[in-house]
Amino acid sequence: MTTAATFNRTAIMTHAWETVRRANVALYGLRTILRRALRAAWSEAKHKLAIAQVEQQSKAQSPEVARTREAIAALEGKDRWTQADYARIGVLRAALRAAEDHEAAAPDYNEKRNLIASAGGRFCAVTFTKADGTERTMQVKPATLQHHIKGDNATDAGKRAAQTRKARHPHLQPVWDANARAPRSVNLATILRIAVDGIVHEYRA
Repeated sequence: MTTAATFNRTAIMTHAWETVRRANVALYGLRTILRRALRAAWSEAKHKLAIAQVEQQSKAQSPEVARTREAIAALEGKDRWTQADYARIGVLRAALRAAEDHEAAAPDYNEKRNLIASAGGRFCAVTFTKADGTERTMQVKPATLQHHIKGDNATDAGKRAAQTRKARHPHLQPVWDANARAPRSVNLATILRIAVDGIVHEYRA
C-alpha cells in the first residue's frame, strides 16, 4: 500500500519500456533488457523521491537551522582545517543542536505566545524559571507592549535586527512587565504557568 501511494507505477513502467525500445533487444533478449530497465526506472524513482523529501525538509526547517547546517557543510567541505576551524565546528554543532531543540519546541512556543497574546489589554500572570534558577511571576499586559515598539515605523536596520533576534532566539518572547513598566523578555522554554482570564495553564519546563 505504501509503495502504491508513494510511487507512480504507470510512470515507472512507461519509463522502463522507453528504455527497452532504445536497447538492442535482439542482442540481449527482451527479458534481460526489461529487467534492467525496470531496475533502473525504480532506482531513479526512489532517488527522485529522496531528493524531494530532502527539499521538503529543507523548506520546513527554521532559517536558523538551515543557516547553521549550511555553515557546517561549508566547513566540512574544506580540504584542510585550521585550529580555528576545529573550534568553530564545535560551536556550530552546539548551535545546531540548540536550534533543532527550539525548532522541535516551536508548537509549544506558539501555544504559549498565543495564550499570552489572548490577554490583550488585560493582565496575564506568567511564571517562569530565570537563568539563575529562581522562579518568578511577571504581570504582563500584552497590548501595552504594542505602544512601546516601533513596528512598521522602525528603520530598515531596526527591522532587520528584530528579525535576526527572532530567528536566533525563537524561545524569547518580548512582553510588557506591568510592575516594572518596561519591556522584558520571557524564555518560553522555562514557562511553568500562564494565568489568563482566571484559568491557570500549567507547563513542564
